[in-house]
Order: sequence, then structure tokens, then C-alpha cells
Amino acid sequence: MKQLITLPHNLEAESSLLGCLLLKGGLYGTVEEHGLIPADFWETRHQNIFRAIQDVFRSGRTPDLVTVSDELTKRGELEFVGGIPFLSDLMEAAQLTAEAALKDHAGIVADKSLHRQLIKICEDNASLSYRQERDFDFIVNQTTNELIQLSIKRNARSVVKLDKLIDEELGALDQRVKHGAILQGITSGYPQLDNLTTGFKPGEMVVVAGRPGMGKTSFALNMAASMARQGATVLFFTIEMPSSQLVRRIISQECLINAKNFTTGKIEEDEYERLWREVDTLSKLPFYIDESSYLTMADVRSKAKKIRVEAGKLDAVFIDYIQLMHDPSYDKTPNKVREIEHISHNIKLFAKDIGIPVITLAQLSRKIEERKEGVPMLSDLRDSGAIEQDADVVIFIHRNIGKESQRDLTSILVKKNRNGQQGEVKLRFLPHYTKFAPIDETMEEEN
Repeated sequence: MKQLITLPHNLEAESSLLGCLLLKGGLYGTVEEHGLIPADFWETRHQNIFRAIQDVFRSGRTPDLVTVSDELTKRGELEFVGGIPFLSDLMEAAQLTAEAALKDHAGIVADKSLHRQLIKICEDNASLSYRQERDFDFIVNQTTNELIQLSIKRNARSVVKLDKLIDEELGALDQRVKHGAILQGITSGYPQLDNLTTGFKPGEMVVVAGRPGMGKTSFALNMAASMARQGATVLFFTIEMPSSQLVRRIISQECLINAKNFTTGKIEEDEYERLWREVDTLSKLPFYIDESSYLTMADVRSKAKKIRVEAGKLDAVFIDYIQLMHDPSYDKTPNKVREIEHISHNIKLFAKDIGIPVITLAQLSRKIEERKEGVPMLSDLRDSGAIEQDADVVIFIHRNIGKESQRDLTSILVKKNRNGQQGEVKLRFLPHYTKFAPIDETMEEEN
């Protein structure tokens, strides 16, 4: 005979928690830090009692036997939970429970609830797979989104006293002072840009945008390769461009080999020397490339977590580019604006969940070409205003390609920066190396 499996719960922790709150209602704030809600309790009676304690506290009163029983009476639930005798039993059982244990018991209740929610998510989506009412990509995407939301809830800190936050910040400041650190995140490889952003920080969504031909992919590759040279593990998703083209660009920019010569095979002797001198170092970089013509957020999450396990860490993710991504839930009812909104929001959630910067390339709309100078604005982000809202940092690449004498002079415009300054960085694009370089370094590299 098959044995029934009971869902995770701990009635002792629930009873002790409720009894403590009835004895010392002023300690409710300690429990609130865990973000507990009535549904987190396994037993229905416990759910009703905690809801009453919660409402008493939120109304400005102190929870105790009298106020909570009164609240339960108003709801018509006092008899259902077992009346005054049951509440008294909870209080008596909690007499020997130390105040310090209250937080631990709240954590146990929260943890058991999360396990039950995890089981439900898996069972519900497994049921969809059994019935095959939705396609595979939809089920995978929905499952992944629900699991990430659960993970975010697990790691959330709802209420933290200011003194703790101040201590954390002062500790971080002390470390920066001791080590002379300017950067709070990973370097872009361009000191002037780092001065504005103080580095790309964990959990940030960074958008690099421009019109076609401005060099978005080259700029992203420059940053990714620089990060990898500093020891960061980087994952680069390419949707439009084959991985072979990306590799040629990386070799060209990092080994200073004319891109055309590399493509045609007409490599100069000094280029050969640089290639063989650098290629071993280049091959050992912790740089991963994924070529996917159909890329969803479920793909990004699963592959990123796979690389993190295989490599032991993952420091940055690049996506080239957001408007080419897909959300399977919009395959049957296409709506590009809504689809990009959903993808953009999920990129931000993914960055927070995995705790690394996600650098996303984006196209700009054609309306930029109607303006005389053609300088990008935040409203130029194509398909969705959600990209601007979700992004922590928005960087535009602008070159005046209409003027031969200025077409390689590049403005890197930081137009949005939640955690730093806005501003402009001047670079020069070296088309023969598909490389962006600080203007004072270009003469040396061209010689």
C-alpha cells in the first residue's frame, strides 16, 4: 500500500510562535522581518489566529489574549480555533520559550512554507507537461519565472533597522578606504566610464544602446574581453551574429590584427607574431559564448546557472540584443511591445536573483534620425519604455558617421545611472581592429 507523504510543516514552531506573540505582543515586529503571512502556517486554526494577531497589531493595539480573542470573535472564528482554552494552551506551552528563539521559530515557519510552495510550483507545472496543453517553452518559462519569484521571496528582507544598514555601509566604506578602491562593481575596461558608473554592480541591469552600425557589439565585446582579462567569468549570448564572427572580432581587437586581413587570410608578418604571442592567453580566458537564434529568459537563466556550476563562478552576462529575444507566452498572441516589457522586467529580476550585472544591448528607434544632431535620448529605446524603467544604467553609443573626418570619434553617453553620475566619455573607434580605445591610446595602437 502506497504511503501518503505529508507536506513540510512544523506545528511545534507554529504553536510556540503564536503563544509567544499572545504573551508578548510587542515582539510582533521581530516576526514581521520574515514577512510572514497567514498562509505560511500549515494548520488552518493557526492561520486564523496569526491573521487576528496581525490585524490587532496593525490597528495600533498590542496583541494579547483579550485583544486577539476579541478580534477572532468579531470574525466569527473564536469557536472554530478552539476558543479561549486553545489560546491559553498556546500561551502556557510558550512560557518557557526564550525571546531569542522567537526569530528562529518564525524562520522555521517561513522555511516550511517555502518548501510547500516549491512543491506546488513543481506539481502544477508537471501536471501541465502530463496534459501537454501548452508547449514546452511556455511551461519551462513559467516554471522558471515562478521559481525565481520564490527565490526572491526567500532572500527578501522586509524590515531592517537603520542602524544595521548604516553599520553595513560603514563597513563597506572602511574596506574601500583601506584598499583605495574606487570601483564598487566590475570594471568596464574604460577608466573614464568606470569613474561615472563606479563599475557595473551586482544585480544591475545595464543597457548599451545605439542605432545599427554604431558598434554596440564591438563595444560589448571590448568590455567583456577586458573583464575576462581581469579574471572575471563572462557569458556572452549572441542572437544575431554567429559565434565565429564574434571570435574573429575578439582575436582582431585583442591581438591587434586587421579584421579584413584575418578574414581574407592575408595576415602581415608582425600580425602573425602578435597572434601567436597572444592566442594562448586569449584561449585561457574565462569567456563563454552562446549562439542561439531563439533565446528566451528561461534559456538565459538555465545556461547562466550551468556556467556558474561548471566554472565555479559567473561575474557578468551579456545579451546581444534584447529586441531579438522571445517570450513563448506571446507566440500565439504577438504583441512586441508587451513581449519586450515582460522580457526587460525578467532580465532585471534575473540580475537581482543571480547577483551579477547583466549587460543588455538594445536597438534605438528610427526617430533619432529625424533630429539634426541625431544624439540619442532615453525615449529612443525601441519597442518599450520598460527598458528605460527597468535599467539601472543606460549607455548610448553615438558616432557622426555622416562626416568622414568625425565618423570614428565616439561619444559614450551615460544617460541614466541610478548609482552614479551621468556624463560623456570620448573614445575613438578603430574599425580595422573593431575596437574602441581611449583617444590618447589610439595613436600608439595605430603605429
